[in-house]
Amino acid sequence: MSYCLNPDCHKPENPVDGNFCLNCGSRLLLRQRYRAMAQLGAGGFGKTYRAVDQDRLQEVCVIKQFLPSPEIQGNSQALNKAIELFNQEAIRLYELGKHDRIPNMLAYFEQDKRLYLVQEFVDGENLLTELERYGVFQESLIWQLLADLLSVLKFIHKHGVIHRDIKPENIMRRQSDRALVLIDFGISKQASGTMISGARGTMAGTPGYAPDEQLRFGEAYPASDLYALGVTCVHLMTGIYPSSLYNAWESRWLWREHLLSQGVTISNQLGAILDKLLKDRVGDRYQSADQVLKDLNSNTTAASAEIPSTIISNQTTPLIAQKWRCINTLTGHVASVRSVAMSPDGQTLASGSDDNTIKLWHLGSGSLKNTLTSQSGFFKNGATWFTCVALSRDGQTLASGSLDKIIRIWDWGSGKQIRNLKGHADRVNAIAISPDSQTLVSGSRDNTIKVWNLVTGQLLRNIDGHSNSVTTLAISPNAQTLASGSWDNTIKVWNLLNGRLIHTFTGHLDWVYGVAISPDGQTLVSASRDKTIQIWHIESGTLIRSLTGHTDWVTTVAISPQSNLVVSGSRDKTIKLWDMGNGQLLDTLTGHLDLIHSLAISPDGQNIISSSNDGAIKIWRRN
Repeated sequence: MSYCLNPDCHKPENPVDGNFCLNCGSRLLLRQRYRAMAQLGAGGFGKTYRAVDQDRLQEVCVIKQFLPSPEIQGNSQALNKAIELFNQEAIRLYELGKHDRIPNMLAYFEQDKRLYLVQEFVDGENLLTELERYGVFQESLIWQLLADLLSVLKFIHKHGVIHRDIKPENIMRRQSDRALVLIDFGISKQASGTMISGARGTMAGTPGYAPDEQLRFGEAYPASDLYALGVTCVHLMTGIYPSSLYNAWESRWLWREHLLSQGVTISNQLGAILDKLLKDRVGDRYQSADQVLKDLNSNTTAASAEIPSTIISNQTTPLIAQKWRCINTLTGHVASVRSVAMSPDGQTLASGSDDNTIKLWHLGSGSLKNTLTSQSGFFKNGATWFTCVALSRDGQTLASGSLDKIIRIWDWGSGKQIRNLKGHADRVNAIAISPDSQTLVSGSRDNTIKVWNLVTGQLLRNIDGHSNSVTTLAISPNAQTLASGSWDNTIKVWNLLNGRLIHTFTGHLDWVYGVAISPDGQTLVSASRDKTIQIWHIESGTLIRSLTGHTDWVTTVAISPQSNLVVSGSRDKTIKLWDMGNGQLLDTLTGHLDLIHSLAISPDGQNIISSSNDGAIKIWRRN
């Protein structure tokens, strides 16, 4: 969609190809080329948007809109100071963007009496997200972080710029090469705080990371950034917010005690460097990045540190080193198992089969809990009955699609059939239930998609657009976006709320059999008869990479809840595991005797469930 940049607009969402806001009439394009697609963040001094540059093949970029708070706007002196600092920072960013680890500034201009900066988009995750997703950082990763960031700080300090807000959120790991990139050079932060027009300087920074001289007096030096870098390292090693690791009464840090309580020790070399970075007095710290780099380079520990391909916690092994094995094979079905689905608590597995039954299994033990059969009996020609199954997240409802064009809704706790949904003119190939358990979407060989109210069974809308059978569906975590794959070789992305088409992805050369959307809603993965898996950026519609390795049709695909793993199944009888970040093939699972029909991953990411034309369901677990 297009996003209106008028701050007074109450309905900023617009069709992706519009030129004027349907609500307020404002122009949607900046300089007739930059189109905002979604808001990324907002603060007291502006908003940030993900955008595309229409003059550069829809290249993704970031728009920063300078929009001071009413308090600043009502103070002419403060507003003039804010604008001055914004202008000065634009010049600095233009110079700093020449460094490979700093986003490049693409444009700076005024439109509709508002100031804008357009910057390079960094495709990756920040270190706080990595910490939350994979756990605390090992020492080797801290050495690597210091080596990478100190070179960037040396560069910006040489240009007379103090970042003033070093913290995990402002350090991105670039997806393409896993390099660390320093972002958010404080365009608004340079003009933030209560002393915006004070004589001693502008107070900026994040409490807990920024040193005392910066927060209390608005003074910042290269040593201030180095202090914040040290705090960032401590946060990433401990997983504890910095303010909880500092004893103000004794004026000392407690991070060593915390690590020891967790049974974690670090080298004396790293400890000495962190201690000096974290000194309270400015004069007692390192005064330049060069000084830290000198100590860093004198240690063999740092020189030998290598960053793993995937960041993980101290309690696990790297993703690339983890192997999977089959721990159970479920053989209750007597024909091909077309579909499997997991319950939200990770305890129950549902499977739909050509034997005209749906079976419910206990994942842990592999025991059969219940068998569901249609009240209307078997389909006359004996072909596929249950082509697809889905479980609602509220743990109440199971939905199934079948060859007889009917969608059946079940109370899967009791096994009773609640209602039938009729409307498709041909077999139902795919169903998906929204995360809020309110909406069901179905795709059919009649080339259509139907959206239903899951609670009442009411048909809400028909979605037309594919020119061949709709084979696969996925709904985004926020329940606003729908992805569909088809035998017309395309993937279409729709606004689920109104049925409008947002994007059509045309990278595959043959039928599309599987689609999956990442937990953050940003990435789509597709599987095709052309033997490839493709990874897409949903909002911009750009292809990130194509994965090759299967020797036959890729029939199904899934993404782990942690977004670090792509799993694919194929007619070559194998399951392949891929690193979501760099596309590297991690493992190949063999054991099925025929093509893989369906995949599911348990909510904790520890189990992969596969079903096959051989009639078996296999449960795979990390070693």
